[in-house]
Amino acid sequence: MNQSVMDLLNNEIPRRTRGNLTLVNPTRQDMQAWLANLSMLNVGETARQLFTTLRQLADLDIDDALRYELIEVLRPALHTINTSLSKHYINQNILLDERAERIADLGQQLRAYTATIYRTIAIRLAEQIEQQGFSLFGIGKKKQNLQLVGNSIHRCMTELVGLLYETQLLYLPTYKGLWSCLHQLLLLARKLELNAHTLQDENQVYDSRLSNDQAYLRAVFLAVSNTNKLRQTEIKKLYQFSELWVSLIKLSKTLIGHDLFLVDPSYDAPPMYITKYSEVSSEAYYIDVRDLLQHFEGLTGNAPKLLNKAESSLLSGSLKYHLILTFTAPLERSYARHPYQGTIDLALGLIGTHYQLADQQTFEDVIDSEHLNKVQFESLSQQSHTFGLVHTDNADTELHYTPQDAQIKQEATKEHLETRQCAIVNISPGGYGVRWSGKTPNVLRTGELVSVREPSDKSWHIGLIRWVKQKPNEGAEFGVEILSPRGKSCGARVLRKDAESTDYLRALLLPEIKNLNRPATIITPTLAFKVGYRVIIRVGRDEVKAQLTREIMVTQSFSQFEFIVLRKDAPPPSRTQAERRPVEPNKEDAYDEVWQIL
Repeated sequence: MNQSVMDLLNNEIPRRTRGNLTLVNPTRQDMQAWLANLSMLNVGETARQLFTTLRQLADLDIDDALRYELIEVLRPALHTINTSLSKHYINQNILLDERAERIADLGQQLRAYTATIYRTIAIRLAEQIEQQGFSLFGIGKKKQNLQLVGNSIHRCMTELVGLLYETQLLYLPTYKGLWSCLHQLLLLARKLELNAHTLQDENQVYDSRLSNDQAYLRAVFLAVSNTNKLRQTEIKKLYQFSELWVSLIKLSKTLIGHDLFLVDPSYDAPPMYITKYSEVSSEAYYIDVRDLLQHFEGLTGNAPKLLNKAESSLLSGSLKYHLILTFTAPLERSYARHPYQGTIDLALGLIGTHYQLADQQTFEDVIDSEHLNKVQFESLSQQSHTFGLVHTDNADTELHYTPQDAQIKQEATKEHLETRQCAIVNISPGGYGVRWSGKTPNVLRTGELVSVREPSDKSWHIGLIRWVKQKPNEGAEFGVEILSPRGKSCGARVLRKDAESTDYLRALLLPEIKNLNRPATIITPTLAFKVGYRVIIRVGRDEVKAQLTREIMVTQSFSQFEFIVLRKDAPPPSRTQAERRPVEPNKEDAYDEVWQIL
């Protein structure tokens, strides 16, 4: 975590000790001219100059009305540079290398300084308003100051929400002091009756004019959305759509009965489920998300009521399901976690899992690709009955297939195939808490398939990464939910209508678990397979024909289906839409090198 950011959030507002700026005169006209000559293509040098000017502006001895003018001029350029910087650390490994980490630190510090300047303006002008007595001649000045206070509160909250968002993208803990700042601004806005004050923000995507209450509620929404269970692309969608969704959240001092969350401004802490509070202070605010939950539930219907048409095209089924779970009354954990010391072998992704379950055979060997043209429809080995597979002769190919359903075949690399040994943090009957040290691969992410094996165990268990957290100086921690105690590697291809079948892709067969009433299932790549598709499942030279009947899990990496084997002369099964259960799926000198490497 960046100590400079921590200091800015927790220290008093800067003192006005600086006489001038080193790179530009502190006037609106000069600042605009200076920015016009900066090259946004030269990210390193431009970031250095903006960083220098921003730090100096924070403690420049000028009137706060002028300070507001200058930071408003700087703000668009700061957001442009932050966007450029983020490309160096977003969609990278969870544990960033030193270069990417320093660039991320710089981006966070730019956010923190910007927020500090707006917070300084709001607090100082609020003090002037409070000290100002009633005067007919002072009414205009007071109105002007109130406007600036309302604007500055909004801008500061927006920057703090951006800082919270960036820490969530990196699966980092929230900065100490961030929530104290947000609470302080909320209380100030309400004291001055500025909580309904709105401000235009061109940087927002869906709603460019939010109130101060709504700006605060964006932070509330992100804080309670369990973003450590989501991928970075999904977190970004929540951040952007929160502009719309906060209109469905209510903040109140009165408990309604169905309120789900509570926030106490007297603590440097985010909102939490009401059930986690043993006592509720008089300072607390209740958060009503009933309308928001109804909206999320409506998005899963056949005729969803959209706040924006983008909700229909950009929100996946798994993300909607995650939101519904999050904003429903919390359930107790099925299994208790227990601290545990030990190690575990880990294989990542469908490719790595497939390889280990096949006793380190290549995919070509698993499907015996040399004899594909000679295959007859014969039964799998005797073990196949455990997986719900039986012999079939049915050879029709009635399913219509479109090219966009195809999944690009992914070739196995050394990184995909090698296993890693990780430390076990805790254990439960449902899975493991695991710590990863050192550089993390891109495939280590929420919703990813894994296989795990303790040193004393000979068999691999199939699991799913449910959540990820980054712990500074300790590495990354993630939770693995066990889906099946064993599985079998196979190949699967879709039967096309009036054409040859698609190529075989990696797939896994999971056996029936009778005592849990779980039928046999198949895990496939996400894009290539859908409910209703007829497929050929192949192990060695043995093949069976089946139809995918129900999708019980979907992530960005894989899908899990129930299926039935198609027997000869059997009528085609129904192709009605099946029930889905998607998964839920983070001192100037210190940056000398950064300016050069950007």
